[in-house]
Amino acid sequence: MPLNGATFLKEADTIIPGQGIKKMIRGIGIGSLRDSDGSILTTSTEPKRASLETNFEGIQSTNGQTDLGSLQFEIPRDYDQAVDKLKVRFLAQSAGTDVPTIDAAMYRKRAGAALSSDLNPTISGAINSLTALADYVEVNCDSLSLQPGDAISMDFTLSAHATHAANIYAIEIEYHSTFVYYDKTDRS
Repeated sequence: MPLNGATFLKEADTIIPGQGIKKMIRGIGIGSLRDSDGSILTTSTEPKRASLETNFEGIQSTNGQTDLGSLQFEIPRDYDQAVDKLKVRFLAQSAGTDVPTIDAAMYRKRAGAALSSDLNPTISGAINSLTALADYVEVNCDSLSLQPGDAISMDFTLSAHATHAANIYAIEIEYHSTFVYYDKTDRS
């Protein structure tokens, strides 16, 4: 039986938040990272755009550097604040034996509220080293009282990696959605 669009949209209004459907924020990627003064990353900034492998360009934090850039985005209107789950995931790899971790300072600006202090999201582990295989490292922003429409600013840093560069191939932001706008009054 074919899906009736009008009936589906009417029934979508009855969706109850608190279950969460995993989604990604589209349009965020390594090209969204900025250096400390807000400039687009180039081959001469730190971190920098670099050829990480023969046919792949990414972001590289050279050995001895701890800055990984900053990222700004808005919490989507379908963010399920009852579940309150958000993760920033880096597909990353160490260029050698160093195993730095990725940390973040996270600030929230909300309508009618002052800028928050650092919400201090949690890091998940060290960047993969000594292999040609990259792996995901997450900055866990779960349970930080985020709401749809919040503006987020994150400054990413790396722990010490004195000998080898840290390479970033991709960035994705995963969150739990209610499928429709969280606030019922915003749906019309």
